[in-house]
This record gives sequence, structure tokens and C-alpha cells, in this order.
Amino acid sequence: MSHTRAHLLGTLLLAVASAAHADPSSSIEAAHQAYHWGQFDRSLAMYEQLAAQGNAEAAERAGYMLMQGPGVYGPKVSRDEVRAAALLEQAASAGRPHALFVLGMAGSAD
Repeated sequence: MSHTRAHLLGTLLLAVASAAHADPSSSIEAAHQAYHWGQFDRSLAMYEQLAAQGNAEAAERAGYMLMQGPGVYGPKVSRDEVRAAALLEQAASAGRPHALFVLGMAGSAD
């Protein structure tokens, strides 16, 4: 095996090992999974944590959930338009067009 190929293989193995030891509770995939299992309060908390770390997709999703509140997500997810707008603005400024759309829709409902 050539030195370059061995180096690439080592790098790949290191990346796989790092991913396996990553905290699954802080990953966007884990937040999506909680959401799809109907654990909306848990997924919201995870999205907000990721948004605080700069994840624009998580900010968009948390903002949308907070904009909709219990009517869509049940009693454990309170509607909070102020937090929702801040998260959606964060996502929109990072280039998430759907966040900008949701902000516009929220503004037109006033």
C-alpha cells in the first residue's frame, strides 16, 4: 500500500472513530430523530442547543417549532414569537431561505 493511500485510510478510520464517539445528543441527526419520534420538547431543546453553537438548520427548525407552539407540537412546546423570530433571523442571515419565508409569513399575519 502506498504511503498516500495508507495516510488516506488512516484519516478515514480516525474520522469514523471520532464520529462513533461523538455525543449523539448534540447532533442534528439525533434532534431530527427525536422530532420524528414525536419527542418535540426534546428535539426543540436539542435544536436550540445546536443553534446556540451556530447551526443554521437547527435555528430554523427551532424557530419554526416555537412559532407554531402547542397547536402543532403539543403542550410541551410553548409558542414564543420573540425567541422564534430571533432563531429564524439567525437562520435567515446564515442563508436558510425557508427561515426568511417563515419570518415573512409571520410578519404578514400581524
